[in-house]
Amino acid sequence: MSKRINIQSLLQANKSLSADGFKGFLQHYGIKIKAAEIEDLRVLVGVLGALAKGTGIFDKFYVGYKIPQIGKEFDLLRFGNEFIVNIEIKKSCHDEKIAKQLQRNGYYLGFIGKPAYSVTFVSDSKKFYFLQEDGSLGQVDAYEVVKLLLSQEVNDSEIPDNLFNPSDFLVSPFNSTDKFINGQYFLTHQQEEIKDEVVKLFYEKEGAEFVSIMGGAGTGKTLLIYDIAKRVMSTSGKPLIIHCGQLNHGHMKLMQGGWKITAIKDYGKRDFENHDLIIVDEAQRIRVDQLEDIVEKVKSAPGFCIFSHDKLQTLADWEVKNEISEKINSIIPVTQYELSEKIRTNKRIADFIKMLFFSKKTVPMASVADIEINYFSSVEDAKSYLDELDEKKWEVLRFTPSRFNNEHHVKYGGILYKTSHQVIGQEFDGVAVAIDQYFSYNDDGHLVYTGKTYYQPAKMLFQNITRSRRRLNLIIINNEQVLNRCISILQAK
Repeated sequence: MSKRINIQSLLQANKSLSADGFKGFLQHYGIKIKAAEIEDLRVLVGVLGALAKGTGIFDKFYVGYKIPQIGKEFDLLRFGNEFIVNIEIKKSCHDEKIAKQLQRNGYYLGFIGKPAYSVTFVSDSKKFYFLQEDGSLGQVDAYEVVKLLLSQEVNDSEIPDNLFNPSDFLVSPFNSTDKFINGQYFLTHQQEEIKDEVVKLFYEKEGAEFVSIMGGAGTGKTLLIYDIAKRVMSTSGKPLIIHCGQLNHGHMKLMQGGWKITAIKDYGKRDFENHDLIIVDEAQRIRVDQLEDIVEKVKSAPGFCIFSHDKLQTLADWEVKNEISEKINSIIPVTQYELSEKIRTNKRIADFIKMLFFSKKTVPMASVADIEINYFSSVEDAKSYLDELDEKKWEVLRFTPSRFNNEHHVKYGGILYKTSHQVIGQEFDGVAVAIDQYFSYNDDGHLVYTGKTYYQPAKMLFQNITRSRRRLNLIIINNEQVLNRCISILQAK
């Protein structure tokens, strides 16, 4: 975790300490900074220092602070009781690039709930820039920056990691559809890189092209592929999205706005010749014959096809056995990408989920305020509790029942609750799920389900539980083993 530092202290340490001594100094403060960046910082301090006495305006800055999980970095950041100051430093830079970065910084800092003043300092010209109300770039005098810093009352108790909630920054095309349509979001650095490469491949293609984008729950696959589709549409492209699940309200809203989206069961009705981009979302859930048919149709078009998939998010035995992810990655030709950064699930919930599904893993839990555990020995009382949960705070998710057999989980799975299949690709601030007595840990430590079902409850539980962005409520029914495991996880220090 990074620590605050006086910028002059940093510069003087750089000048007077040995290489090893300065390396240790930086490690203590959690700072990563290049030699060229230090020199640009030295120019900034020279300009501001000429207008203000003492070291106060340079005190208590975070240098190179990164938002957890997002990786968004700020050169200089200082938190005050009334407002936040952010200074970005460039040696030289085009106005358009400066404006885009200031806009992005304003977006991320805006979630904190305090005014944020962001400026960019260009060391070559020794000029300061800021974003005007109309979004255009303007210059600000160095003296105004000094006045701002002198007037800031620094908040000594502010911990940046607690101010940013990574899930705020992952807009869902389905659950935040208006924000998505209006472009009120940014991609992470990793998403941006993959998008740029895929779009370049799309526009330069000479024959049929296939792209595989893999990523676990919460890595932002869906936002990425829908953003790619949006980019293609902006240049009169004609993408078709095939969703391997049930279409949701977000899909319907996008379709009303002119998007071409179809459920996997209806893809055969679409002529691939009418589309220059085919996107298959949640592709791990398609059948082998469907995959082969889509590949052949893309090749004969010839077209461009993106498969977005996560082999862990399968719900039935046949989906696991089909090994669709492996088959996608063996298509010739295919370009593979993998999203590795978790965004949606906050770290505490992500750690909890790992330990819940594997009893031999234990890591300390920093806080448990966003995870609730409730226990009932009676199915009826558990069902009553679930039915009475605040709909504004909790989305109760149930397992998808068999169409043919009567399964135990139906007793507590209310008919109005969304099923595992209905929430594929979606996300909610608060998720409530039930865990009944048929869940247990096998000899290898993995959470399994011993009851008879068509779909796999352990996989459906994983699907449902990873829909949570902020809060989790586990309702455990007559299962002391899982209850004890949850309690031991939450007590781990």
